[in-house]
Amino acid sequence: MLRDLTSVVVWIQNEDPLMSECLIYQLKPGQTMVGRLDSEKPAAIRLSGESIVEEHCYFENADGKVTLHALPDAVTFLNGRQITPGQAYKLRTGFRIILGEHHVFRFNNPEEVRKQRDRAAARSNLSISATAADFAAAAEESTRPGSPTSSSVDLNDVDWNFAKREAAFARLGLDPALDNLPDEDLNKLFEKITRVKTLRDHNAKRPESSLSQADDIWSESGRPTASDGLTDDTSVDVVPSHDSPDIAGSLDSVQNQLENQRHEFEQRLQSISESAEAEDIKAEKDQMEFQLNLVKTRMKKLLDARARGEDISEELQFEPQIYTARQLRLIRKVLDKWRAHRAFSMAEVVLSNAVTVKEANVMSRELHKDVSYNFTIAAGGSLSAPSSAVDTMAALDQLGDVADPVLASTTQPCVAVKVVDKRNRAIYVWSLDRLQQQLQRMRNLTSYIDRPAYSQHFSTSEPFYNNPTPEYSFIGNALVSLAPLARRLSSTSTVPIFCRYTAEAIGSCRVELKIANVVLSPKHANSSSTSTRASSPVPGTVPPGSKLSFVLTVDTVKGLSHHDFAAAHLQVRLSSLMGPSTSAEEVYPSNAIEFDTHYLSDLKFRRSFSIAASSKVLTHLRQGYAPIEFFARLEPTYLERMERWDEMRDQKALPRPELSPTPETIPPSVQLMRRSENDFVTEQMHDVVAWLQICELAPTGDYTPVPVMSRGNIDPGCFTLHQGLQRRIVLTLSSNSGKQLPWTEVTKIRLGNIRLLDAKGRVHESSSKVLTTLPLMKDQQVEWKPDGSGLLTAHALWDSSVHDSILLNKVTAAHNRVLMQLEWLVDVESCADPVRFSMDVAVSIQFRDARPPSRFFSFIGSSKILPKMSTVFNVRLSPPLTRSPQELWRLDTSEKYVRGEETLGAWKPRGISVVEDYEKLVTMERRSADVQAIRVVLNAMGNRGPPSQSGSLIWKSEELSKKALDLWQKQFGHKGQIVLSQTPADSERTSLSSTSKTSVAASVQSLKFTSQSKVVPRTDNYTRRGHLLMLVDANENIWERRWFVLRRPYLHMYKHSDELEEVAVVQLSGVNVERSPDMEALLGKRFTFTLFTASNSYALSAPNQKDLQTWMANLDPTRVPS
Repeated sequence: MLRDLTSVVVWIQNEDPLMSECLIYQLKPGQTMVGRLDSEKPAAIRLSGESIVEEHCYFENADGKVTLHALPDAVTFLNGRQITPGQAYKLRTGFRIILGEHHVFRFNNPEEVRKQRDRAAARSNLSISATAADFAAAAEESTRPGSPTSSSVDLNDVDWNFAKREAAFARLGLDPALDNLPDEDLNKLFEKITRVKTLRDHNAKRPESSLSQADDIWSESGRPTASDGLTDDTSVDVVPSHDSPDIAGSLDSVQNQLENQRHEFEQRLQSISESAEAEDIKAEKDQMEFQLNLVKTRMKKLLDARARGEDISEELQFEPQIYTARQLRLIRKVLDKWRAHRAFSMAEVVLSNAVTVKEANVMSRELHKDVSYNFTIAAGGSLSAPSSAVDTMAALDQLGDVADPVLASTTQPCVAVKVVDKRNRAIYVWSLDRLQQQLQRMRNLTSYIDRPAYSQHFSTSEPFYNNPTPEYSFIGNALVSLAPLARRLSSTSTVPIFCRYTAEAIGSCRVELKIANVVLSPKHANSSSTSTRASSPVPGTVPPGSKLSFVLTVDTVKGLSHHDFAAAHLQVRLSSLMGPSTSAEEVYPSNAIEFDTHYLSDLKFRRSFSIAASSKVLTHLRQGYAPIEFFARLEPTYLERMERWDEMRDQKALPRPELSPTPETIPPSVQLMRRSENDFVTEQMHDVVAWLQICELAPTGDYTPVPVMSRGNIDPGCFTLHQGLQRRIVLTLSSNSGKQLPWTEVTKIRLGNIRLLDAKGRVHESSSKVLTTLPLMKDQQVEWKPDGSGLLTAHALWDSSVHDSILLNKVTAAHNRVLMQLEWLVDVESCADPVRFSMDVAVSIQFRDARPPSRFFSFIGSSKILPKMSTVFNVRLSPPLTRSPQELWRLDTSEKYVRGEETLGAWKPRGISVVEDYEKLVTMERRSADVQAIRVVLNAMGNRGPPSQSGSLIWKSEELSKKALDLWQKQFGHKGQIVLSQTPADSERTSLSSTSKTSVAASVQSLKFTSQSKVVPRTDNYTRRGHLLMLVDANENIWERRWFVLRRPYLHMYKHSDELEEVAVVQLSGVNVERSPDMEALLGKRFTFTLFTASNSYALSAPNQKDLQTWMANLDPTRVPS
């Protein structure tokens, strides 16, 4: 499109942004008439539509200045206002013009834009001086109305929508800038409108007094005068003369206009004060966008599947479900109710992680760290991980990782770990993720204890404690209901202080919530002034948009002993009073008092709060509670009592002696015995070694493995391939778990995601990211060896041309590699779904006749030529989370053996009693707070006197009593309670027949695990290497000489000392090494020792006594020499 860039034009705008500015009308010097398309009168611009007249308007261009003239009986808008015929309106660049009802234009004057740019450049160059012309130009620019342009919205679309909006506001008599008016002006305007409405209602009964009262309405601010120009939309521009005979009709028109504006103002004020509707619209928009993304993802998957040639006939039709705002609120409410019932899931977490807590306590006892770990329940929200604000003000949180991010972000109750730190006299809480991280650091202390060069880099105290430890520990909280505040009632109550670790009351305090002031919103302030609810016994709730001011006072603290605490303070969080909707968290602490120099009654708190009562805040006030947190410096007696309480609570939770079968009641044929570990369903950890080979077609017709070039122990290797040859992939999986990991076959192998790794280590993405399924051959082999290990071998056909990647077709440059993602699925009998493995494979494409790499380079450098690629995977099998309460005891791992647990004595981690205590604590806390809140409401009703009722209602005592009895007898909450039990039922515990054992085994086997695998990083550091004899077949007494390399936490086995062909990998976590002379005599080998792991055992023989002692010390550094 070509045009003169210096000419004045009008661009036509369209509702479709793609059609905007496609039609341009040039305004030549002189007059340019706008008329109707089918008119015979001459016109330069012809438009269609019923609202366009034959001579609608005309543009006049004189010396570069363009004016717009409207003609009679023509609808013409300029910047949203209808212009008056017979007057000239000067146009500036960006002005919006609407002709009729559907034709929108944007005026553009290039010379004006160029002058503005020159003036802006001059002002930037001469920023110090300013001329009168500049101020005049700035004044001219300021006369142009602001355009609502935004960088995130299309300008054409904005012009169309904003112009239509301006025209609609102008036609309705509304001011687009009403939202910017101050509250004071809005209140005055609303009062005037209300007085006019009252006058109109009164005139309907007394028409003779309408004139006199109408004169008094505007007397407060003066009578409006007529104006020749445009007036503000909120004023009256037509003032009838007192001598006019049509004064009544003029007043009615004014009242009608004000009445319409009043309705509009009420709607706007309501939208400003109440944000519930806006929140609903936002929720609906988010839900629709989510459904749209689901549809897009679904379509993308279908298109990708169709591109790969997969069958999509079984794909079901997917229709997005759009919910209304009310449906979304109901769904959210139901989901929140269901999420609140977490007792069963928390019990599962406690039982399945008991062995982890036990291992942490074993290491603490062995290293004499004076710290113990046990389970607790962390409440969601502000009580998930409470920390003292006094410590925060001391800048302790800037010196280390004080806050646990997992606990800080949780909104629902979850299982956590209570740390009783007797060395630093503190109690704090860790999440289970934090405990796992700290436990790995604890293991490092024992794993590298024999390597001072590495152990010196590990802190001996950091894994066991918080760094830094808090000075004040959380000891309990008092819970107060906020319901009286929502009803504009002050309250004073004595609240118990509950310890969240023992679920018992340790003291009490007096809490006073006193209403200071309630500033209502303008809408509710006017409605409340005319309300006639004088007979209501209880004041109304705080309306949305109001400002609530109250004073919180906490004093008269009792029960905290100086034998347990050295100092104490309390604090209140802003989120506790306003709910989770608050943007920034603020904590208000009291002064800390020393028990040696102060009385407990000196512990006080008083602070005034002023909050804006939005819809979310009011919901929290009606339904929520505010915890008042108490912190103290602990004494050793308190820490010891916490440990003893855990032990006594677990003893109470054990079955009573009379429930256990006595020797007199046990049949002679039944003997009491320890329950088999096979009856329990716990998380399993397995290590799988994957050996990969790529075979190419040889001249003999056989498929031979290609060499793998490795640059060191860290490098897994790179396959050297040739162009244009048929290939096969051989995948061999090995596991020392044997039949504990009962795999059956490889169900799928996929290859794809081709990338280039250049010589500088940079990875270049490729367009071939799709994983292509490779056809599997039927001859898969599953082998269970006599040494307890298992092998699985699968073959797949690979045609590299299906990837359509240039990287696999051309020769790879020197020092470059082609990376591919290999993924395969293994079917395991004990898993619900196949186990997924994934890793990267590196290849290098050579000429077809290129020779294989020479082995001579392996002698002069660190490079090696390997026959296969080796990768170690860690497979985690987790039990499903959905099971019946009768099977809950099978998840218990507290009886699982941990090396060194003898140091714990009779100590055991807490069981499901910790969940029961938390449920009891929540019930007691909220019931106590609700009773105090109801007492306040009833007292308010009693003080206002009984409501006035008729005699017939007062004497209906029988019906009222029946209704009260029905409410007392009605059961609320769950109809059936889930009983959590850590031990099996009595019938299952006493029945030990073969039939019951078979049924129990069948029920255990029916439980399917969920799997997760990850690649174990490779390491080049080794502790020891050397030759050992290994018993591979105990029945035939066959020993093999192998090369062992200890790279923690694995022990690698090779056929030869060149470490080229790997045969097995052993996991050393929880290893136990034993030596017995009887075992040497039985096996007929000297210097023999046994290596016990979590999944298997190995009999090894050293060459001499010195190597025997060295290997045993390196394999188990914590073992005490005999």
